[in-house]
This record gives sequence, C-alpha cells and structure tokens, in this order.
Amino acid sequence: MSRLFSPAVLAAAALYVVLTVALTWPLILRPGSMVPNDLGDPLLNTWIMSWNARALPLTDRWWNGPQFFPVEGSTAFTEHLLGLSVITTPVILLTGNALLAYNIAFLASFVLCALSAYALTYSIARRHDAALVAGLAFGFAPYRMSQLGHVQVLSAYWMPLALAGLHQYFATRRTRWLVLFAGGWLMQGLSCGYYLFFLSVLVGLWLLWFGATREHWPGVARVMAASVAAAVLVSPVLYGYWKFQHAYGMRRWPDEIISFSADVASVLKAPHNLLFWGWLDAVDHPESSLFPGLTPIVLIVMGLALGWSAPAREHTGPLRTPRVLVAISLIFFAVAASPGLFGTWKIEIAGVRLLSVGTAHKPLSVAILLLVAAGALHPSIRRAWRRRSPLAFYTLAAVVMWLFSLGPAPTLMDRPVIYKAPYAWLMALPGGDGIRVPARFWMLAALCLAVAAGLALCRISARWPRLARALPALACAGLIVDAFPTATVELHGAPAPRPSHVRGVARLELPVNPEHDPIVLYRAIQHGRPVVNGYSGYFAPHYWALRYLLEQGDPGVLTRLSSMGVIEVVVDHARDFDTRWRRFVASHPQAELVNQDDAYTTYRVPRGPRTFHLERIDGEVLPVSSMAAAENAALVGGMTDGDLLTRWHAGREQQPGDAIAVDLGRTREVNGVEMLIAGYIADFPRELSIETSVEGATWSGAWSGGTGMIAFAAALEDPLRVTLPFSFPPRAARYLRLTQHGRERIYYWSIAELRIRGR
Repeated sequence: MSRLFSPAVLAAAALYVVLTVALTWPLILRPGSMVPNDLGDPLLNTWIMSWNARALPLTDRWWNGPQFFPVEGSTAFTEHLLGLSVITTPVILLTGNALLAYNIAFLASFVLCALSAYALTYSIARRHDAALVAGLAFGFAPYRMSQLGHVQVLSAYWMPLALAGLHQYFATRRTRWLVLFAGGWLMQGLSCGYYLFFLSVLVGLWLLWFGATREHWPGVARVMAASVAAAVLVSPVLYGYWKFQHAYGMRRWPDEIISFSADVASVLKAPHNLLFWGWLDAVDHPESSLFPGLTPIVLIVMGLALGWSAPAREHTGPLRTPRVLVAISLIFFAVAASPGLFGTWKIEIAGVRLLSVGTAHKPLSVAILLLVAAGALHPSIRRAWRRRSPLAFYTLAAVVMWLFSLGPAPTLMDRPVIYKAPYAWLMALPGGDGIRVPARFWMLAALCLAVAAGLALCRISARWPRLARALPALACAGLIVDAFPTATVELHGAPAPRPSHVRGVARLELPVNPEHDPIVLYRAIQHGRPVVNGYSGYFAPHYWALRYLLEQGDPGVLTRLSSMGVIEVVVDHARDFDTRWRRFVASHPQAELVNQDDAYTTYRVPRGPRTFHLERIDGEVLPVSSMAAAENAALVGGMTDGDLLTRWHAGREQQPGDAIAVDLGRTREVNGVEMLIAGYIADFPRELSIETSVEGATWSGAWSGGTGMIAFAAALEDPLRVTLPFSFPPRAARYLRLTQHGRERIYYWSIAELRIRGR
C-alpha cells in the first residue's frame, strides 16, 4: 500500500477530478448557489447537513430536528448523514454556506469513490493500470447517473476501503488494517443507512470466501470482534432510530419494498441521461436503472473465459454431476415456461393430484438452484475456490448483490420468477424490514464489477502481453463512453430566502406539499425557525391530515396550531397564482398581515386557546359478532384481530358509498366508535356517517361529518395508534353501519382496528 502515493496515483486522481468537473459543469463555478439535479432530496440533505453542524449529534436537541412541528424525534424520520459531516460540518462552520458544503460532498463522492476503488484493486493486484480502470468503473458507473439526487447513495467510498482493510489484514495480520476495515464499515454505515446493512452482507460473503480455512479462523474471529466494536459505536444511532420509529409505528410495508425492488431485466435499463445507452429501457420501475455498462462485462467475460479452460488440464474431477444437474434444470425451465405457453396444467392418477403447475416462479426457482449447484460443482469454480481467486469472488459477489437488489419477490418483466428470494431472508433480520429500496444493493454490485474488471484486465494482459499498454487505455475509453451523459448535470438556482418577520414558535409555509416542502426546509437554514412543513423518508403522522385540512380551506387548522404558540404563516406567491392561499389565511379572524412584497406575504397568528382535543369515549369495548364490507370483504377480520399491522381497506381511492356493517350479536347500549388508523396515516375517511339499528331494517343517524380535524388531533396526541373517536349519545343498537361519503384521488380508506364502545 505504500506505493499508492506515487505519480501514477496522482495522475489517476487528476483524471477523476477532470471527469467530475466535466460531468457536473458548470457547478464548479457556482458551488455555493446552485443545486444539482433537482430541488427535492438535495435540499433535504443540505438541511440535514446544516442541522448536523448546528446541533451536537445524538443529543436530545439533535434528535428533535426542527421540522414537522410540533412532533419530537423528526431526525429519525430520515437519513442523518453523520458520516458526511466530516466533510460538510467544517465547511459550514467556516463559510456558513450549507449548499457549498453539500456540493463539495457531492463532487467529492465521484473522486473519492474512484480513488477508494483504485486502492482496493491495487491492494489485490499490485498494478496501477488495473486500479485505474477499477476506479473509473466504480467512480463513474452508469448506475451513479441515476442517483445524482441522493448524495448519501453516491458517497460509497468507505466500502472499498473497508474491503481493502480486510485483504491487507489477512495478508499481513497488522492491526492497522483491521482498524481500517472497522472504521470503513462504521463510516460507511454513518454515511448511508442502506450500506450499514448492505455492506455487512458483502463482508459476510468475503469472510466465507477468503476466511473459510483453518489457518484463517483466528483472523475471522478478530474481524468479528472489530465488527462488534464498530457496531457498539453505531448503536446509539440505531437505538435512537428504533426508539422514535417504534413510538410512531413507522415501518416499510411489503408492497412498498417490492415496488422499489429491481426487476431481473433492470440490467437492460440504463439511466435516461446516458448519451450512448439511454435508449435501453427494458422495464419501468423506480430506482431500477441497473445497466452495468458494456466495458466491465466484456473485460470480466474475457478474463473468466481465459481461466475457465485451465481446469481441463488439471485432474479436478469429472463433469458428469454438473452436466446431470444442468440437464435436470433444463427440464424445470421447460416446466416453468409451460403455463405461459399452455396455461395451468396438472397430472392426476385415480383422482390424486401428483403435479400441478399454475405459475412459473416455483419450478423456475428449482431450475435456478440446480444451475447454482452445477456451477458450484464445476471444476473451474472448485479451482477458483481452492485458490481463493479474487476475480472469481468479486464476479460471484456481483451476481449475489444483484440478486439481493431484486427484493423479496423478484420479477422478470413484472412477472414472478423466484419463489423465495435471498432478500426475503434479510428482511427476517432485525431492522431488515425497514429498508425501503432493495434496488440500491446494485451500488455494491457496481463495486464488485469494477474490481472484477480491473482484475480481469490483469489476466488478459498476462495472456496477451502485447495488449498490456493498449488495453488499459481502451478500457478507460470504453468506461467513459458507457457513463457519458447526454448533457451535464441539471442545475437549479438556490431558492430565494424568506426572512422571518414574526417572533413565534414555528413557521408554516403555504402551500404544504412534497414539491414545496424541501424548499421550505432549505429556507429554514437561513431563518432558523422550526417549520410545520416537513419532507423526509417518513412523514410525521399528522402531516397528511394537516395537508388535507389546508387543501379544504379549514380555518380550524390554524387555530389548532396557534394553540401551541404564535405561528408565522408565509405564502409563496409563485405557488399562489390565484391568491387562494392568501385569501385563506387572511380570512382567519386572528391572522394579522405583517409583511408583503412581490415574492411572498407573511402573516402572524397569535397564540389562542386550545379549542380542540380528543375526547375519551367511556364504556367497554363490545365484542363483535360479525362484520361485512362492500369492498374487500375478505379483509374485514383485520379490524378485530388486535394487530395494528393488519387492516381492512377499500382497495382503491376513496369514493362515496364505501361502507362497513357491524353486527354485535345482540342489542347493546352503544355510545361511540373508535377507528384506529395506526401506520396508515393518510387513509382516514374524508367524510363519515355512523348509523345504528336494533333490527337491521330501520336506521338512525348517530354521527356524521368531516374527520380531518379528528385525524389531525389523533395523530398528534396518539401517533402510534392514531385513534379516531366518534362519540354520540347512548342508544340501543345491535347493528352499526359506517359509510364513507368523501372523495380522495390517491389514498384508500383503511382501518387497522375498529372498536365499538358501550355497555
């Protein structure tokens, strides 16, 4: 590693810097006033970096980030980016410019990823040309062009250093390399929460490949001890996330995780902004532009092909078993294809079903497993295993990382292909079900492909020495072509400031929506006031009810907010072209106009009395005999199973007439209904009526009206369960009917638990 600091390294670094500047031009000219890619996540991450510099990390103040007022623990709703603070906090403290700090971290991510992949490859191959190619392949991988808005995903430069530490530690047994591994793993996990889990998987595979020999077992034990020490250091962060997310019932639902998983065909989907490969668009999935580039694949295939035939000259065992497994796998591939060709079929003898095939994913899973077994038994793979070949490892690891990127239910062109995917095993681990985007496993695949490409170059040039000089240049040219964009990164001017004109507990900027709220957070860097708006990985439980009430023009929401103190309300004129929002605020009896110019208007809403709070319905929870629903009747049991994770839902956006019927089994005295929304925080009924009946024929109204303010208060006061209480005078009833009368274009009507109270 001492030879890393050489003219070759400096030349490589210069190349990486030049490419970064060219790719992002003219960002380098105005890094303190331009926002790369979009005005969404980059502004959120800029705000997070600023907050890390203003508040001491891991303190109560730091956890209670000033967004989504008045909730606590909002820092745990999104990435914390503490690993990037080593770059951004000094810049912010020295210049006061958080956007400059963000852009420095953004630009550095390309150069540092390239240099760290260079270091990893050099630590294995001891060749600068191979390291140069690997660094270019990782630092400027096509996948990175699809992640330009996510600086934490781009900042993957600690991963190669952690792996380099492992390689060097097992080669020298020097403690400093063990420290590099543990520090790299820790810093990578603190830079991006996804990599805290994903890198651990890759490290586990590394230890299985390189450490699975008796002489390496003591080294593996020390690596595990170092990992535990690093985990202890990161545990306060993990505990804080668990504490607050558990308090709010935050989790990722399986359908959400599946929607952000890659498709098998995603390797044929390139980022749209690539000049030569942008036309590749095999699938339409979010976060699924996994095109690896042509150059790394060509290099790896050539390198593997040169090593594949070598075992034929060695006595490594017969090929009979692998060939039999391949033949059987072909049969299962044919079975998997049969439903698409002939439809569902079965084999029965004397009425006994011996075989039934209705879908492809189960026989296809068997076929794939047989191919994996055949490969594992092939002499070439066995030879690579015996020699602990780095080229074989990083090639196979890239395939495994790709399999994990497919998520828990892999698809091929949106059709299921594997019965039980590796990612489903990861979800069974603590915290595994909280990872939203499995497709980001591909960044680790990109790293493995880059290293494998560099190592393959070594093998090719060793076989054909005459290509030793020309091949690296050709490879670099190919890698640049693979990742070359149609234009430089899209740049936006920083949002104009909105200084405070009111001394209050919080600021509300209108309109409230996910398109405007990142801008609101960015402006909060300058005015320093907590904001009611918010934008993060998880939204606060009350956010959707707040937004709904504002969209409906309900003045009660301003009254409710002002009960906590003086509220500053700012209306952005560019988003209020019809003056709707200004008229809404001005119509509030207590609102005072404070400032008005061409760009925005500021109002002051003085502190008022607490005019609304959730009431507690007296009485016991009555047993329910049966339930029925007009839509999704099979799910009604989820409303009474005591599990907040299960639910009934209408299965579509809310429409008038959706109804739930409840039979108590006998006539009881009923005085209220509690509807628990829990984690389905946007799915409260927009308009609701509750009717009761004794005999099921004659109905009388018990409660009716809008539920937005109730949902808003419930989310603030009971964020885990979000219990919506509907109280009415006691009455005799056996049957109840809940009918939804509102319209909602996006969100369902969902009920996690339904409780009927009375005596």
